[in-house]
Amino acid sequence: MTIDFHDVLTSFQGHGVRFEYPDIWQIAVEETEGDVIVTITATETCFWLLRILRSCPTPPEVIESCLTGFREEYDEVEETVPDTSLCDLPAAAADVSFVCMDLLNSAALRSVRTLNHTLLVWWQSSESELEEAHAIFDHMSASLSLDRAAAS
Repeated sequence: MTIDFHDVLTSFQGHGVRFEYPDIWQIAVEETEGDVIVTITATETCFWLLRILRSCPTPPEVIESCLTGFREEYDEVEETVPDTSLCDLPAAAADVSFVCMDLLNSAALRSVRTLNHTLLVWWQSSESELEEAHAIFDHMSASLSLDRAAAS
């Protein structure tokens, strides 16, 4: 029997943002050099990550930096550029496919800049987990919003 992830949703709220995620997944929050990284993991190869960049780089710079990392790490990287949004704002974005440890993996990168910071959402999964995880990743990304009370 498969659990409907909508039945186990909980909310994260902090650092000027909020979003929903399955409470059966693990959450970790770390602050590094003024940035905040919130990571939600289901398995070792399946995660959703939100990075809050206080230095406010442009979203295209953030996406290109991530793509450069993929290109340096993996021999064959396929990239597509979707038309998408994040926090109801047009987002710089890339979808990536690559092979790691003989597994085909997919990743999605989305970035927007707000008044206070730049956000990067990065989700990644092996193909074997992607069918189940994709709907959850989409829900988490769609639920991401700016916490107006914390921003004021």
